[in-house]
Amino acid sequence: MVRIKICGITRIEDIHAVVEGGAHAVGFVFEPSSPRYVGRCDNLFLLLESVPPFVTRVAVFGKLVDAGDAVWQRVDAVQFVHEAEPVRLPLHLRRIRAVRLRDEEDVAHALRLQAEADALLVDAHHPEKMGGTGERADWGLAHQLREQAIKPLILAGGLTADNVREAIAQVMPYAVDVSSGVESAPGKKDYQKIKEFIANVRQFADSP
Repeated sequence: MVRIKICGITRIEDIHAVVEGGAHAVGFVFEPSSPRYVGRCDNLFLLLESVPPFVTRVAVFGKLVDAGDAVWQRVDAVQFVHEAEPVRLPLHLRRIRAVRLRDEEDVAHALRLQAEADALLVDAHHPEKMGGTGERADWGLAHQLREQAIKPLILAGGLTADNVREAIAQVMPYAVDVSSGVESAPGKKDYQKIKEFIANVRQFADSP
């Protein structure tokens, strides 16, 4: 079974929609440069606490910084590209290292990161942005990484309902991660797109 993470959640009503749709994890962006940044939300803690049990809450960073105990106690995993400063994370938090693959050297670097990660997430490379660009990751390099990695691989980067089955067929990831591909605007999820995306992931899993 391919697991599904819906990232860039900013509204409580969107949490209800993605959970009812069957998502296994939801992502909350703590990168200030992102239009999906939740760090200034007045109802941040309520947002995090609205996720029901057995659905993983992921705090998403470009550069990892200390978000404080109040946040760490309300999430289950942290995703980041690299550390902006040494951060002592609580032991219960799973670490997801995001990697942006351009060539085989990047694949080799990603393999070295496994020692400090519970999973690797492959995203599209962008010279300025940390993620959520809507650009497609290199599926060929992602497949190479999955073949060699001993940790679970999560595929992100430009996924939509239209291409997710092909992406899974090529990469065979542990999970897929979508943000802009199921939105009507940055931070606003489109429930029909979510429904179609999850249905297509499940159709692939059910196919012979």
